[in-house]
Amino acid sequence: MTLSANQSAIEPLFAHNARLWLRVWAAMQAVALAVACYVVVDGSGGVRPFLAGPAAGRTAAVIALLVVYHLVGLFAHTWMMERPWAVFLFVPLGWAVILAAGATHGAFSVLILGAILQGFIFWSFAWAITALVLVVLLSLWGTLRHDATQEPNLSIARVVGVLAMGITLSTVMLYIHRANRDAAIRSRLLRQLEEAQRDLADRARGAGVQSERQRLARDIHDTLAQGFTSVIKHLEAVELSFDAPCADAADLLRAARPHLTHAQEVSRASLAEIRRLVWALRPPQLVEATLPAAIERIVSQWSDAHGIPATYHLAPLPELHPDAEVIFLRATQESLSNVARHARATRVAVAMHCVDGLVLLSVEDDGRGFADAEAVGAGKMGIEGMRERVQLFGGRVMIESEAGGGTSITIALPLAAIAATPE
Repeated sequence: MTLSANQSAIEPLFAHNARLWLRVWAAMQAVALAVACYVVVDGSGGVRPFLAGPAAGRTAAVIALLVVYHLVGLFAHTWMMERPWAVFLFVPLGWAVILAAGATHGAFSVLILGAILQGFIFWSFAWAITALVLVVLLSLWGTLRHDATQEPNLSIARVVGVLAMGITLSTVMLYIHRANRDAAIRSRLLRQLEEAQRDLADRARGAGVQSERQRLARDIHDTLAQGFTSVIKHLEAVELSFDAPCADAADLLRAARPHLTHAQEVSRASLAEIRRLVWALRPPQLVEATLPAAIERIVSQWSDAHGIPATYHLAPLPELHPDAEVIFLRATQESLSNVARHARATRVAVAMHCVDGLVLLSVEDDGRGFADAEAVGAGKMGIEGMRERVQLFGGRVMIESEAGGGTSITIALPLAAIAATPE
């Protein structure tokens, strides 16, 4: 927390919204410059008298210099912020240009307010507030000096006005600074929390994978390895019996038969154990039923649990690779879970069919949808995990949505990559 606060103290006041405030500054100065030009021209009696006057060339040069200066600040802001010397050279230069313009004609003094805002955009809060205090003090000194020969009451009124403006600006900027600092700290803490959660999830996922690997290793060692060892020993015994000298063929067969019989029994048991281990890795829904039946059951149970009507249409499909069946099953579960949590839907439709060499699973709802379909699921572990599984087979996850128009999630996998290979 302290580090974040110190970091925000050396950043400009509007660092986290630099693009917005640069445009505000440029627009403010453009309006102020237009007003000043109008006042100058109107004070000269019109455009022609102004152009014919002796100060036209100097005023035009000042206006051109002001326009160029502000364009440089607008478009070169990022470059200057990476070079502190450029910032500390650019801001005072702009103030000097504005003061020179004000000396040319008092109407250009209206640009001073935008110059103060510029300080908080380009400088840290400490430097900008110091500059604001100096501007207020110089304004007070100029006011007192100008009004030294006038009525005291008028002088006091102008001094109070300058002080009130300075205090008001300082108070507003201080409030914005604190709000901006707190927002920056919260933003950093949220990013750190998200990174910690992702790291924790990765660690938990890695620990789960490691634990599952250890369990499989133990099962393989305790069953398959011992079974294969037993088979090897019996086959070696048969081989030794065949190598015995002067043995009758019938005796050899009688001696080898028990070993071969036992080797067959152990091999069958090991094969059954392999199948058990493979099926243990599959979801229980696919162990108990086919993929279409499992999806129908999931949709029906989800509809009953959430009170949302759900329909499903599952066309006949060829036999698929077990991993592909798991992908479609998990995608159905994840999509329905997202509908229940976010969509506020009144109807859901699930369909699965094969078209043009692609196996497609779609889950559509009539919920509130999203304005930006590309951002749907960005950073969400369920959708990202779905995309990662699908990419293993060269497939895609397509999301279509619009605000108030519902959402459609389609998982497409090439049949050539996921078709079950014949045994």
